[in-house]
Amino acid sequence: MSLTGSVYRAFRAPTLNELYRTFRVGNVLTFNNAGLSAERLTGAEAGVNLSGWNGRLSMRDTFFWSDIVDPVANVTLSTTPTLITRQKLNLGRTRSRGVELDGAVRVNRDIQILAGYSYTAATVVSYPGTPGGIDLVGLDVAQVPRNVFTWQARYWNPSRVFVSVAGRFVGQQFDDDQNQLPLARFYTMDLEIGRSITPHFEVFGAVENVFNQRYQVARTPVTNLGPPILFRIGLRLSYPAR
Repeated sequence: MSLTGSVYRAFRAPTLNELYRTFRVGNVLTFNNAGLSAERLTGAEAGVNLSGWNGRLSMRDTFFWSDIVDPVANVTLSTTPTLITRQKLNLGRTRSRGVELDGAVRVNRDIQILAGYSYTAATVVSYPGTPGGIDLVGLDVAQVPRNVFTWQARYWNPSRVFVSVAGRFVGQQFDDDQNQLPLARFYTMDLEIGRSITPHFEVFGAVENVFNQRYQVARTPVTNLGPPILFRIGLRLSYPAR
């Protein structure tokens, strides 16, 4: 067992896109803001790493907290049936708290199972407001799901084949600052099969979104869906040999 911890500070200057580019996606018009301030982050993490079963089992748990002053966000100024108008503005302060759990089990020399879960509570804790606008304090930060779960099972035998099956669950999140446009939770799975033809070359085939799930990735407010089932075939070159 080992313990880890860190405390850190950072900043991010506004991008040229945020400062000078106005754009429209669907029925949402977002104005630039040349007067944006830099974001400033203060954060801390604490974790524990565990291993057992003769080194075949490993786990990592990390608790985190972060506070961002003047985060840049797309803030809604007005809403009509035909147009949503937003602008890049500095919120007062946002806070994120949560935990990340990761684990891996090596069943035998060829089979490995991995899983991970993260819980993130990201909310607005201070907001200067806009004239006639909605108070955002207490609302979730846009596009940050509270729950994300991933898993993967892998079989790899250099003299035979490589097989990987993976799944990803993403919980509900909001696509706007006012939490009026929720994105539904979804679950997708991917599959990949490969075979080595030389020590350095491997041919593979992959299927993404195996069950062709139709999941939401944006609302503008028209719902935009993620990519459907996708097939890929390729040749992978590895140096040094796998």
